[in-house]
Amino acid sequence: MNYIKSLTQQRLCLFLALYIGLFLNGAVLVRRLLGYFEDFSAQNGIFAVIELCGSVLATFFLLRLLSLFGRRPWQVLTSLVVIISAAASYYMTFMNVVIGYGIVASVMTTDVDLSKEVMGRGLLMWTVLSSLPPLFFIWSNRCRYTLLRQLRTRGQRTRNLAVVLMAGLLVWAPIRLMDRHQKQVEKTSQGDMPSYGGVIANSYLPSNWVSALGLYAWAQVDESSDSRSLINPAKKFTYVAPGNDLDDTYVVFIIGETTRWDHMGILGYDRNTTPKLSQEKNLVAYRGTSCDTATKLSLRCMFVRQGGAEDNPQRTLKEQNVFAVLKQLGFSSDLFAMQSEMWFYSNTMADNIAYREQIGAEPRNRGKDVADKLLLPEVAQSLEGHPNGKHLIILHTKGSHWSYYQRYTRDFAQWQPECVGINDYCSKKELINAYDNSVLYVDTFISDVLDQLRDKKAIVFYAADHGESINEKEHLHGTPRNLAPPEQFRVPMLVWMSDKYLENPAHQQAFKQLKKEADMKVPRRHVELYDTIMGCLGYTSPDGGINENNNWCHVPAKGQ
Repeated sequence: MNYIKSLTQQRLCLFLALYIGLFLNGAVLVRRLLGYFEDFSAQNGIFAVIELCGSVLATFFLLRLLSLFGRRPWQVLTSLVVIISAAASYYMTFMNVVIGYGIVASVMTTDVDLSKEVMGRGLLMWTVLSSLPPLFFIWSNRCRYTLLRQLRTRGQRTRNLAVVLMAGLLVWAPIRLMDRHQKQVEKTSQGDMPSYGGVIANSYLPSNWVSALGLYAWAQVDESSDSRSLINPAKKFTYVAPGNDLDDTYVVFIIGETTRWDHMGILGYDRNTTPKLSQEKNLVAYRGTSCDTATKLSLRCMFVRQGGAEDNPQRTLKEQNVFAVLKQLGFSSDLFAMQSEMWFYSNTMADNIAYREQIGAEPRNRGKDVADKLLLPEVAQSLEGHPNGKHLIILHTKGSHWSYYQRYTRDFAQWQPECVGINDYCSKKELINAYDNSVLYVDTFISDVLDQLRDKKAIVFYAADHGESINEKEHLHGTPRNLAPPEQFRVPMLVWMSDKYLENPAHQQAFKQLKKEADMKVPRRHVELYDTIMGCLGYTSPDGGINENNNWCHVPAKGQ
């Protein structure tokens, strides 16, 4: 015991690196190494060795760098590395979640309500029990020699710097070598593969959350810049309105959450999860592809012109979104949300913004569950307050966000047995039943919104922000998009026009085009929403403000 309490810091770092690299990463190592050995080859054997050693050496390198700050800061910072890594390993071990920017952004969000819903006793117990052994060694070790202190002697300086540099080199060099080899294979096969180094960095603790946290911090700095630095399409381009046709028009955009198109009956799912929407004669439904796999990221790229957000992990904004453009073109606007993405809400330039806490605090809502249906009275009041039209309403819902059973009331629990807790193990069948029940609730919610607009000249859009993984191997969403499975990109995209809106022959023709392409199962994308919203409203732009190739309502000239 005395030996343990007097370990040199270098040996303690090695012990901690082995613990994090092999134990906390254990589930990922097993999954990935088994994958290599199922189709064993010399190359796969090299990959396995690199990942096994790299998971330890990368942690060792990080911990030795932290020791530059001195003994007490090293203890605090290393404790944080252990605790965060332990918490992340719970999701990596039991849910096979890939920890990337999307996950970190979701954890750091102001939307505490949704963040806490993925926490339970299992996470807390795992984090505490797996953190205690390394924390005991970190805080009970009496050795006073830090790297900073050791650097005061020439001999120690050389030896310790050599150890740190060697650890870094042993991590970087093999990964770089295999990355270059993979690029050569990619050129030969004409395939498109993610960076090997990027996959490794996103697969193992603590490099996955450390790199993602760095990206998040940079994104916060990036977002804090003056919004006036964003390109303003309303000033850069000319938008021509269709005469006075918009003066009495209402536009509603419903932002869905986590709902997948392949779980909607209207789009071919074998369960009738959309009984009400399936009866809507003025509605078209598309199988869509999201631009990213996490709410924060998708909100950055789904409402701007194509190219209006950087193609980097944090989706840095370059341009203002379509809602801000409509506001500058004379629309009044209200935004009501069951989430708290305030950065996005402010970017819409809405006249009135009310998010979940505000809506839940309304006297009429006291004692009620904070569910999407609380948005319905807000829609009614917004319509009543703008009787003359040319009004935009943005609704940000909870949709099918985990935990699914909390997204719907008991009268929507049609498929049983359902997964009804975040602390208990649920089978795939139970998860899917609960998820489908949430989609059934989404169907009714959208239908209820349409009911308030049937006697008005109105157009309604719906698009979910991203999909979801629901299987034995993977769960949730937020996987870095170059690694994410297809189901995390599957989103339904809907357009509905009221009878009064369709009285305009141009709108009738546009709706026929929408219906024709929906019947042909033409796939849609988030990056087309900007041009579609503007185009379906009848706006034109002689200088390129609307990309007609992305405008679903564009009717090709005869012969094209």
